[in-house]
Amino acid sequence: MDYATIIDQAVKQFYAEANNEVHQWLLKVQTSPEAWTFVWDLLDSSKSREVQFYAATTLHTKILKQFNEVPRSEFPALQERLINCMKQPNMPKIVLSKLCQALAGFFANVSTVAENQDKNNNVVDELIRMLTYDSIPMLELLLRTLSMLPVEYERRHKAAKLNECLVNEWCRTIWLLDQVFCMCSPGSSQDSESDLHLLSIECALSWLKLSQLPLEPAAQIYGHLLTAAAYYAPSREPEERDNAKGWEVVQECLTLLVTHCELGKRPQTLWVWARSLVTMARQYSGKYFCEILSAIGEVHSRIFLYALVNEGNEEQKWTVEGLIELLLQCSEQKGRYPTDETRSSIPFGFWFALQDDVSTLDQPYENLAIVALRPIYARLSQALLRKSTLPSTAEEAGDADERELFRCYRQDVADTLDYCFKVLGQDLLVLLGHRLSQALTSTDRWTEIESTLHAFEALADSVGTEESHYIPALMNLIVTHIPYERYPPKVLACACSTIGAYAEWIGEHPEPWLEKVLRIVTIGLAGGMPTAPFATIALKDLAREGKQQFAPFAPSVLNTIEQVLPSVAPGCAEGLRLMYAAGTLLNMLPTTDQKLAHLDATLGLCIIKIRELLNQPWFVARDAVTSQLKMATMFLSMLEGSIGKAVLDALLPIFRQIIVHPEWGQDNNTLGEMYTCAQKSLWSLLHPEEDARALLSILSTSYKTWPHPAALDLLRQLVLLFGRDPNNVIGPVFADISSITLSGVRACRSVHGSLSEWADLMYAYLGLLAQVCKKNTRLLLQIPDQIPEMLQCAIECLTLPETATVKSAGNFLTHAIMQTPHMQTFILPISEQLVSVVVQCIGGEVQRTNLEPHAEVLLALNKTCLEARWLRTAFEKHGALFNVSQAQKEAFVRNVLRERTNKRMFELLQDFSLQNLAAASNWNARKQ
Repeated sequence: MDYATIIDQAVKQFYAEANNEVHQWLLKVQTSPEAWTFVWDLLDSSKSREVQFYAATTLHTKILKQFNEVPRSEFPALQERLINCMKQPNMPKIVLSKLCQALAGFFANVSTVAENQDKNNNVVDELIRMLTYDSIPMLELLLRTLSMLPVEYERRHKAAKLNECLVNEWCRTIWLLDQVFCMCSPGSSQDSESDLHLLSIECALSWLKLSQLPLEPAAQIYGHLLTAAAYYAPSREPEERDNAKGWEVVQECLTLLVTHCELGKRPQTLWVWARSLVTMARQYSGKYFCEILSAIGEVHSRIFLYALVNEGNEEQKWTVEGLIELLLQCSEQKGRYPTDETRSSIPFGFWFALQDDVSTLDQPYENLAIVALRPIYARLSQALLRKSTLPSTAEEAGDADERELFRCYRQDVADTLDYCFKVLGQDLLVLLGHRLSQALTSTDRWTEIESTLHAFEALADSVGTEESHYIPALMNLIVTHIPYERYPPKVLACACSTIGAYAEWIGEHPEPWLEKVLRIVTIGLAGGMPTAPFATIALKDLAREGKQQFAPFAPSVLNTIEQVLPSVAPGCAEGLRLMYAAGTLLNMLPTTDQKLAHLDATLGLCIIKIRELLNQPWFVARDAVTSQLKMATMFLSMLEGSIGKAVLDALLPIFRQIIVHPEWGQDNNTLGEMYTCAQKSLWSLLHPEEDARALLSILSTSYKTWPHPAALDLLRQLVLLFGRDPNNVIGPVFADISSITLSGVRACRSVHGSLSEWADLMYAYLGLLAQVCKKNTRLLLQIPDQIPEMLQCAIECLTLPETATVKSAGNFLTHAIMQTPHMQTFILPISEQLVSVVVQCIGGEVQRTNLEPHAEVLLALNKTCLEARWLRTAFEKHGALFNVSQAQKEAFVRNVLRERTNKRMFELLQDFSLQNLAAASNWNARKQ
């Protein structure tokens, strides 16, 4: 049984069974040298379509990836055989396309590998000579092959070379396409002519996608493409002809042409093309041309804007006005997006570009442009307000995908209305006020009210805080004239969101607006899920912006928060925002008794819930516990004043309950949130050096059970707090926690484990040691038996891949070295080892860009006790890592001993590591 027969059977088996082993074998066969031989038998017309397609794919793959297996002397024979296969009658289209791709790849390869190639030799001319288009089938082969040629060239050439290779071919291709377009028309009664016409457009598209090609030759086919667009535009009756594919291709061709980078430098061509395009769009259904119109308008917006205000050329002005009118009509389309129509979103980019270019014009053109654009953007604003109204029923809203599309559309509308404000200014605020007033006349027009509020919210950042005429009028409508109880909750939700957006303005104008907007926000808080999320955002923003003016309303707002908190779902952002506001408002209460009175209903509620949750199974309540702890932390982060001790006293039983529990006390998430909460509590204490002492026993007990990085972060704060305590209350805790950590390092070392598994803990531990060494060396010197192990731990961490941990290790070692004479007794014995590890890292153990901590350590040693012999000994010990010469090593040693600044030492280490890498590359190249 011959090779071709075996493969024939394998292909049939694969398509019948989808067997993966057979598939892998077929892929392997494709790469074999024998494939050049058996592939021709498989392309015979007697074979099945699947076998022929496999053979054509194999041939293309061989030409693409293993063309070097073909001797140059056999190029003509391969070319002839390939063309003969393509000429076989009744060849399946899918096989024919792959063979055309193979032929295109062949010509791309031949032109690439040919020596002393004649620069005047043209691949397209060669293809025309080989595939003489004296018949429709041959012309089809030629066009299909030409369509594949740009892609095949792109695979073989870099961008800079690609342009040089294809310019001549591009010009000849355009000439040929022009001939075909003249011979064939899209509306021909003969299907073969229509197919060739569409194939020609597809060929043009494949070339136009190479944006580096010159624009000038394409002018020959622009008119033909416009004619094709008029025919393929989907404005005809569906039963006449299905032109969807033709329209898609010709639209992309025209878009690529009108956005070509050279078109802006050829104003005459630009205006001819733009005028013909606008004329065509007006003549036919303009909404289908809006993608092309938006593309040309967006790319050339400044040129069009200048023409709109320049009195010199009425024809150009007519073109721009026509383009803007067509795009306005596109934005104004009837129906709801995206359930009824999907095209009104297309011009968004154009509306941005047009207004954005106004500021680039010189005077008086800038002012003239604003005057000219005002009626345009006023009309656009009215359209956007109408199009962005919410659906009044679930049926109007559509399915989940359509609802998401509409949400994104509304965001684009909000952005575009902001652009409109830059043109219209206060006129847009007047428009919004007028629309809101009119909509209030009927309860059925709630969607208009909501969309107007949504638009007003979008302008918050642009309006600024100084406006004092129109915003008060709009605010008055929002807070006093809208009967929210008569409308769906979405109106109130949008009002709360709008109030939050204008929190800064309200903070600048508290009278009389703060009290009034708080009344609306309070209603929103009590409204449950539809409105509470937006109300909590507004409340948080108002609390942040108006702290001084908020005090009179703090008690009533706190009462509302206390009523809402019990119903807040665990884990949601509303709880965090409410606790932020509660902490902020609590600070505004005048007396400690008032603050304590509200404490139980805010933080106390969290504590009660945590206590209940801790009695539930760990795997059930874990997320809820961390959520409640986060809420408590948020509350504490805002708290100031005299109730800090009461807060901490309330939290301590919870902390103790967590740390003694066999599961909660070993859960990383829960412990992390607990320690963060404890850290935040320190800042709320009036007398932390006394009130925080209870945290010491909690910290020590918890760490013995489960070492956690956040525990060491808390210890850093406590060391700063109690560092000068005369009774040294922090000393034993620090000693115990350090001892536990070092025991873990020893255990890891004994089982040949990697400290990378403890990277977060090591980062926190070494950071703690660096701080202690820098600010309270006395604590270290109280435990002299641990200091050598601390230094060894830091030395080991210098070689880890985790950058943050390496920096922490380097920081500790640098401070330890510089703490003379306190630490010299411990530093001198390990100095040579430390130098050895630094040299090892320079040799490639650490990335070159991460050597800064090592440079700091080496500099610190250099300033205290570094000796040249240590460096030379290290080079000998790690000789396998270094390929530089002995002279380069000696130069490095001299330079290190001379350096006195961090930056230059770091650069020195980087340069030497790079020299070593280059030397290693040269060595490997010589070995090969």
